[in-house]
Amino acid sequence: MIRRDHLLHAESCALIAVAASTVLPWWAAGLLALGAGIGKEIRDKLRGGVPSWTDLAWDCAGVLLGVTLILIR
Repeated sequence: MIRRDHLLHAESCALIAVAASTVLPWWAAGLLALGAGIGKEIRDKLRGGVPSWTDLAWDCAGVLLGVTLILIR
């Protein structure tokens, strides 16, 4: 079952990539979105939480979706 949290991770990274592509090349927009996902997990760790590999995987899925949308438009 897909959790709502996972969909939010994917959606957020896809939106970051697509929005960033208005001022950056597709590859830089993808890296920015991936950096945001990684940064979120680092923040979780620094605040005493537990970073999640599953969340990071959903971030990567969102980056792939966002870059795909950028390239097909």
